[in-house]
Amino acid sequence: MTPGALVRRILPEHLERTVADAYRDAFVNLDDLARTIGSLGRFRRIIEVGCGEGALSSRLVRTTEARILGIDIAPNPGRGYTGDRAQATFRSQRVEDLLAEGATADLVVLSDVIHHVPVAERPAFLRSCRRLLAPGGLLVVKEWERRGNVFHALAYGSDRYVSGDRTVSFLTRDELLALLTEADDGLSVVCEARIPPRRNNLLVGLRADADARQPEA
Repeated sequence: MTPGALVRRILPEHLERTVADAYRDAFVNLDDLARTIGSLGRFRRIIEVGCGEGALSSRLVRTTEARILGIDIAPNPGRGYTGDRAQATFRSQRVEDLLAEGATADLVVLSDVIHHVPVAERPAFLRSCRRLLAPGGLLVVKEWERRGNVFHALAYGSDRYVSGDRTVSFLTRDELLALLTEADDGLSVVCEARIPPRRNNLLVGLRADADARQPEA
């Protein structure tokens, strides 16, 4: 059992959330992230891929009027969600399963997900996420950039040894942009931002062409 899983098992739910929020706040301000995403447009339906316990979704419902679907391959996604339950749904599900249902959204969010995806699988994973976008929709990717600072060492140590992800691999800004734009699939970069309190937090927004066909599987 990883240290993170052990803490979740030992602590009562309310204390787990308090500890998790305090630890997360040292790396990223989710309120600022949600406000930044909310400023990018008016959205009716959001799909958050890799939603975890629902911390970002809890904030997105306060900055948008959209309905949110959060999916994660981990069990019990959205267990820490604190927003309006009528506005959000959570499923333990893969992107491919969601595509088989014909689901689409005008905003798809990936927050600190890509560095957990095995390197060889990242292009296919992103193509699948792209296929969730309605024409003209927005794909927002927030990633922790690999930089030579103490907080990056702490972030790597947390994911590798606390969370127990043995394949975690972070990207530089240029590597992330190359990955996101390597396929000519009707996506164009429309914004780039840094999310406090650490400059490692890089947000990239990519818009799907309004008249582009969805890429094939």
